[in-house]
Amino acid sequence: MKIWLTVVMIYLLSACQSTTQIPSDELLSAVGTISISAQRGKTLAERQSRAVRASKLEAYKELSEQVYGIRISGLTQIDDQSLDADQTHGAVNGIIRAAEVVSSYSVGDSYVTEMQLSLSKMKKMIEYSESHHVPSNNTIIF
Repeated sequence: MKIWLTVVMIYLLSACQSTTQIPSDELLSAVGTISISAQRGKTLAERQSRAVRASKLEAYKELSEQVYGIRISGLTQIDDQSLDADQTHGAVNGIIRAAEVVSSYSVGDSYVTEMQLSLSKMKKMIEYSESHHVPSNNTIIF
């Protein structure tokens, strides 16, 4: 009887165990969408090429916001007890490594790039290589 009771208890306890596996890599995903017709270029091919590159950068920016956060600053000016100007600025700064393009395609007048980032791969890459300061837009590199 004790053996039968022990077997039943083990069975019941194993039934309470979760069968869902937690992924070993924490994946972040991002989508960059850019209008093709809004790009500069004489031909459609030039505008499409620029949209491809811009959508990829937009996806990188979204990944960077997820990893490092976004800095928000705002300014509100009131003149004569009425709203004169209201400005909000957002900025993100970071280095993304090991991101992968999952898919890249056009939809109507837009170009879409889908990316994903494994946080564990990014951490490993940071351990193996040195990070360099990313210069601001007004810094002369050459």
